[in-house]
This record gives sequence, C-alpha cells and structure tokens, in this order.
Amino acid sequence: MRSIALPSGTLAVKVENGFAVAQDGARSFRLYALAKQAPEQRTIVLDPRQLGVFSFSVEDFSISPDGVLYVAAYVNFGLGDSRYALLRYAFLEPGAEPRVRHLPDVRCRFLGAGVHGVWCLDPEPREMRAQPPTLTWIAFLGPLRRYTLLREPGLLSLGPPRVVLAGDDVAETWLPSMRVFLEAHPDDGVRAQAPIPVDPASRALTSFAVAPGGRVQALAPLREHGVETLTTPYALVELNVQRTAWRRLLPGRRFARGSLLAGWSATELWLWNRATHSLETIAGVEP
Repeated sequence: MRSIALPSGTLAVKVENGFAVAQDGARSFRLYALAKQAPEQRTIVLDPRQLGVFSFSVEDFSISPDGVLYVAAYVNFGLGDSRYALLRYAFLEPGAEPRVRHLPDVRCRFLGAGVHGVWCLDPEPREMRAQPPTLTWIAFLGPLRRYTLLREPGLLSLGPPRVVLAGDDVAETWLPSMRVFLEAHPDDGVRAQAPIPVDPASRALTSFAVAPGGRVQALAPLREHGVETLTTPYALVELNVQRTAWRRLLPGRRFARGSLLAGWSATELWLWNRATHSLETIAGVEP
C-alpha cells in the first residue's frame, strides 16, 4: 500500500490522470505526481490579483487528461459583476500562468474536465427560476449542450456530487441527493442510470471512482442486521457492465466510516482516509 500524508485541514481530494489534487485552503492546492514511488509535490496558490479579478470562491476543480488544472469558481469581476467562471492553469508548461475563462449562463457547481471540453453539474434547482438540476457539456470548440435531470431530489446527507470523465468525454455522475448514478455523453445526454447502493434510511457519506477500463466502484455503508450506526464501516462495491446492479468487492475488507474514494491513477485505486488525514491505495482491485 502506498500512502500520502495530507494537511489536516484538507477540504477536498481528487485523483485524476496521474495526479492527486488536495485543496488545502480557500484558494490553494497541493498537487502530487503519482507516477513515481515517492510522489512529487508542488503547491499552487491562485491569487485574484494575478487573475485580474477582485475575488473568487472555489466551487470545484479537475485535472484534464492533457494535464491542465481547471477550477470552477464564483468570481467577482468588480462593478457588481459576479458570476461563475473557469480558471485554467496549464501548470506543466514552463512560464504558464492561470487564466480566467468566461462561462455562458451556467452554474458550474461541480466540474469534470476533458480534453475537448468540461462537464458542469448544477444539482440544485435555481432559486429564482425553479429550474431542475442540469448537466452541461461545454465544448472548447463547439456548441454548449444542456441536459435536464428529471429525477426528484431526496435527502442531502450522502455527501457531495461528483463528475468524473471517462473515455470519449463521457460523464460519470454521482448524485447523492437524488440517490442515482448517471452516465451521459456530450452528443446525446444520459445513456444509463443506476441507484446508489444505500438503504433509504442511510445517513452515510458515499463516493465513487471510475477505473481506466470504465468499471465503476463505490463506497457504501455495510449494514449489519439492518442497523446503521455512527461507527458502521464501509464496503467497496462495483457496478456491473449493464449499469443495473452492484456487487461487493474485497469481501474481507472494511473501510472506516467517512472515507471517500478519490479516484484511479493507472493501476491504483486511491482512498481519502479522512480519519488519518491520508491518501492511500486500495490493494486487490483490478483497473
């Protein structure tokens, strides 16, 4: 097992495209290049003055397959102009600096970055116009496509939503408030959906990851005798190819309640162990 110590105040962690990214402050990130046995670390601090804006708050972040850090942010441009925007930082390019990319009329609350564009998820109805949840594909060169998610929302206790990009810029979307997993393609929208594998009475956090071959894993509470407590452990489960049912992986393994899957890097599945403030690999799972 490999392990990386994270700052105790880490707000969010993702493993994508060979990097682990930990948001350790309001506008700061720690990047770990995972290709080496001892991951190389660098710190990125995004300064509003460097970006030419008054201020911004980070909503979500994602590293694209071509090694660009994208940050979905709510930006104050000044003179009463505040809106959602993308911050783009090609950190692997010598001399590169962060840039602001304006968004169309999209609330980019949760972000997944691809080579040809980004997916933005707005899981909550808009307050003023009572619009339903939406998943939006924003191509860098091409049209914007917005797909409405019609499923009724449920409880909000199962953790944050997330969008992970698979091959062909397909969005694998985790929607805990709706208790559903969705798969969407930029050209024709939602292609498949499956219920998140939790009991209706569950109050646990959930999370998921997408393997390089397209397999989907998740962490869900391991209920014993129909009872779930604050110390109920998690089990690792996997969605079948038809996207209709889940099966348990590693039946002899339990995970601490509150742990979250961070994502895949090559042949390694990484877990954010929040109790120990660490990022750890899970052995025994095939990509």
